Amino acid sequence: MLLTYCSLLKVNIFRGITLPDAPKFGKVFGGQLVGQAMAAASKTVDCLKLVHSIHAYFLLVGDVDMPILYEVQRLRDGNSFATRRVDAIQKGNLIFTLVASFQKEEKGFEHQEITIPSVPAPDKLLSMEELRERRLTDPRLPRSYRNKVATANFVPWPIEIRFCEPNTSTNQTKSPPSLRYWFRARGNLSDDQALHRCVAAYASDLIFLTVSLNPHRGRGLKATSISLDHSMWFHRSFRADDWILFVMTSPTAYNARGFCMGEMFNRKGEIVITLTQEGLIRKAKTQSPGVASKL
Repeated sequence: MLLTYCSLLKVNIFRGITLPDAPKFGKVFGGQLVGQAMAAASKTVDCLKLVHSIHAYFLLVGDVDMPILYEVQRLRDGNSFATRRVDAIQKGNLIFTLVASFQKEEKGFEHQEITIPSVPAPDKLLSMEELRERRLTDPRLPRSYRNKVATANFVPWPIEIRFCEPNTSTNQTKSPPSLRYWFRARGNLSDDQALHRCVAAYASDLIFLTVSLNPHRGRGLKATSISLDHSMWFHRSFRADDWILFVMTSPTAYNARGFCMGEMFNRKGEIVITLTQEGLIRKAKTQSPGVASKL
């Protein structure tokens, strides 16, 4: 998958770019940084070792028009485990850092206490493109919202998403701080398990943090959200080009920070990933005409 691809420049240094069809949101998408940094780290590790956990921090906004350098530090190489740190750099500035731990697969104790929620199968749900078409003509939605949807430049994401509980909510409708949807990569991926984990990491940042804003939405509210940190634990192998159920909730928000937790399940009901994220969530500042921002 090209959106998580990074090329080797020299030993331990890789180059990533933002492709034209990548989600941007006015800046380098956080999932792109996580996925490309994981890909860079994976290229420096014994192929028998797979990433089992990552912990990442978003430090500065990335520029979509510039390549990103990923510098890998080989912190440890053991018989069973390896550890890597990856720094993402633009314009000489550190914009993102990630620590990843890798492990050789081995037999061991197994249990799973959590169960997959009862939700409709993905083939029974509408795609985002189909939902968009419905919203264009849904009389329950404000005309101003429908006009905004109709005139917005719509570029399909490289990740296919199907919401388990599609509704008529907008970004100004208060709702519970939770969400469930199926996702998968568009097209077929190779059998490289490292790639599948990079793609899942890429997809994990698409909507995650916005769940913490749901209880605070209201008419006229304009809010901003920026990821601060992101952690993932990969429990077992999976395919990112097959449907994965992402179950997320935000148990708390305080001091302008929203905290989110999530689990990802394969279609057999096995939990494949646990993840957390914290981000900055604020009311957007209204700027008086003629007054320049100090930020």
